[in-house]
Amino acid sequence: MSNNHERADKTPRLFYGWIVVGVSFVTLAFGFGVWYSFSVFFLAVIKDFGWSRAAASSIFSVFVITQATMGLLAGYLQDRFGPRIVIPFGTLILALALALTSRAQSLWYFYVCYGVFAGASMSLLGFGSHSAFLPQWFERKRGLATGIAMSGIGFGMLLIVPLAERSITAYGWRTSYLLLSGSLLLFVAPLNLIFSRRRPADMGLEPDGGGPESGGETTGSPWTMVVVDAQWAGRDWRFQDALRTRRFWCLVGSFFCGAFVYQGTLLHAVSAMVDAGLGRDTGANYFGILGMAGAGGKILFGYLSDVYGRERAGTLAGCIAGAGIVCLIGLSYIPGSAPLLFALLFGLGYGAVAPLFPSVTADIFLGRSFGLIFAMVAIGGGLGGSMGPFLTGLLRDVTGSYTVPFTAFLGGLFFSYLLIWLAGPRKVRKMVKNRRQDKMGPARAEGGHV
Repeated sequence: MSNNHERADKTPRLFYGWIVVGVSFVTLAFGFGVWYSFSVFFLAVIKDFGWSRAAASSIFSVFVITQATMGLLAGYLQDRFGPRIVIPFGTLILALALALTSRAQSLWYFYVCYGVFAGASMSLLGFGSHSAFLPQWFERKRGLATGIAMSGIGFGMLLIVPLAERSITAYGWRTSYLLLSGSLLLFVAPLNLIFSRRRPADMGLEPDGGGPESGGETTGSPWTMVVVDAQWAGRDWRFQDALRTRRFWCLVGSFFCGAFVYQGTLLHAVSAMVDAGLGRDTGANYFGILGMAGAGGKILFGYLSDVYGRERAGTLAGCIAGAGIVCLIGLSYIPGSAPLLFALLFGLGYGAVAPLFPSVTADIFLGRSFGLIFAMVAIGGGLGGSMGPFLTGLLRDVTGSYTVPFTAFLGGLFFSYLLIWLAGPRKVRKMVKNRRQDKMGPARAEGGHV
């Protein structure tokens, strides 16, 4: 009795993984607020310098490809040092890069300061870097927890993008970059220095909140993560081993197609609305609504991917995002409601990407080199994410409208989620509902527990 009581007293009421999720939420809100605010800086810079949309888009393309290729280093550093060191260091570099960007007078200077230095720093504090350690804190709630953390991206879009537009209108884009730089140093760096942790084992915990004395189990969950392919899941996947598998290249291709569509749409959405007759401030407000819908989509589809499978949740999200793109194409034909429908539908569907890709990759390749493996998968996303905005801007310059690239995006969504089905995370690990819970614990599914 006394031993049981002592163990209960030692068990924390709040699993520290949720604190890690909260810190990640704030970090990603600021980081991706900077990332997606380029959609409003984009128009201000074009007006100031007189560049074409293709030329201005190429800055963002350099940014995206740099953050993706530097993701290999970020994954390695996360595996070695953890977020408590890596993220504050990345924040410092990003703040410096934005301060230097505020002094830009030429396209090449933008390429270096924003494209290269800001892109490299985003790899240290952004999506790929968080994906290297967040999935290690959870098993049963991996998709949900990752979705909650990644919903910070949506809140950054909701709050920071419209605020950046107001700041640009009031103070100019140069001063606005300085304000973003200062906010990163004030909020993001100290928060991660104090609270971030790499994995539950560093604190004597196990995924989902179990302790050593509990065998890592938590009570009351109606769902259990089970291993379907014990031989595959039992391997401690190394980077070079993953490269030799078909599943790995399916994930790379899926991430490429998805990022091509999503980054191309997000960068040019405000510009497309302005082309359709909306004001820049109105477009920025709809972009904020998109971000809010995206935050909800991250949590919703993170949960749905845990319960109903990554493939099914992803396919549903792709259909919803596709419907949003159709509304964006029809801005001139559906007056009034089209911008709002685009923001809500595309935001909701796009929101699935952040929890889905880390969870799919973790289901298949979880191991000591997971950070490096996911970083390599994310390079596929970086290539797609850099090509999408540039080609979209180029086609807009050539054809005079966004109809051609946005229509092509519908095919990109189809191939992105088809490749997830071909990768087959459900054939390695999946969630099953417990048939009963009694003194013996949850019923075990064939293949055993993770």
